[in-house]
Amino acid sequence: MGMVVDTRIIEIVVALAVGSGATWFVARRSLSREFDQKLRRMSETFRKQHEAVVDKLNASHALARRELEHQRQTAPRNGAAAANDQRAAVARLEDQLKSAYSELDRLRLEVKGPAPEGSPKPHNGFADTQPFEPRKSLQR
Repeated sequence: MGMVVDTRIIEIVVALAVGSGATWFVARRSLSREFDQKLRRMSETFRKQHEAVVDKLNASHALARRELEHQRQTAPRNGAAAANDQRAAVARLEDQLKSAYSELDRLRLEVKGPAPEGSPKPHNGFADTQPFEPRKSLQR
């Protein structure tokens, strides 16, 4: 009877060891399969996100290149237009200045009368000035 009990205990221990080994193997395969599936899903999600970011960056880059090309094409025209505007403004101001000086000349004529014969006449609509000649000023 002692031998039968010992044999039974050994059989039970061996059966438990084989059962736990089989359970461990099946559980490991199952967990490994789940891990692999989860890893594949995460990799696919990451790849899709990466592709979306790359697509957005490519679109932004293409838009920036188009804007840069547009700026390169319009910059000379914009510069020429700005220069023309400035020239037109200068011409308007010169016309206003000439008309103001002619009005001053007209008012001067009303107040002082016509200029004497030897005095210089205004030209270009600017004030009457004479070049400075130091010898003439010393002779006086």
